[in-house]
Amino acid sequence: MNKILFVNACARGEQSRTLKITRRFLEEYKKLNPEDSITHLDLYDLALNCLTGETLALREQLLQENNLEHELFNLAKQFAAANKIIIAAPFWDLSFPAVLKVYIEQISVMGITFGYENDKPIGLCKAEKLLYITTRGGEYSHGFTKELEMGERYIKALCVLYGIKNVISICAEGLDMVGNDAAEIVNNAIKEAVEIAKTF
Repeated sequence: MNKILFVNACARGEQSRTLKITRRFLEEYKKLNPEDSITHLDLYDLALNCLTGETLALREQLLQENNLEHELFNLAKQFAAANKIIIAAPFWDLSFPAVLKVYIEQISVMGITFGYENDKPIGLCKAEKLLYITTRGGEYSHGFTKELEMGERYIKALCVLYGIKNVISICAEGLDMVGNDAAEIVNNAIKEAVEIAKTF
């Protein structure tokens, strides 16, 4: 049985187009892999706080003591233990919602999700695959705006650090552009998600 971690950074709940695509992926995946366990982590429900000087000092102290059982490390251990990971996050301000960045700060813990060997970073996460699902009002996959996209690229860079080698992206973009059929774009992304679920 694989442990699947679904990280939900969609603020609009069931009204979210990103979540609509993700829900359909999860439905198909669960149908094909009924024995797998899926944990749904809604980041807005967690009410996460940014790291402060106080929490950073505590974290450094705990790491020096090699005390990884503290609750401060629960999210990092959960992420590191997952066999497959799905992150759903809309495209906001050229990247993704701040709540996802706060979550990333919580899980990026040396000795849990990554480490160093011979002065080089090594990934410690078990996950073989990570699926990143996003939606964008404009188009950022080509042309001069491609260099402005920082969400998908940031997640891929983190996966290098974490040791997650297979990163897959689903993106429905151009949803808010005049003349585009947003419903058709979302439906095409859903079809792509269903296909990816067959081999994820």
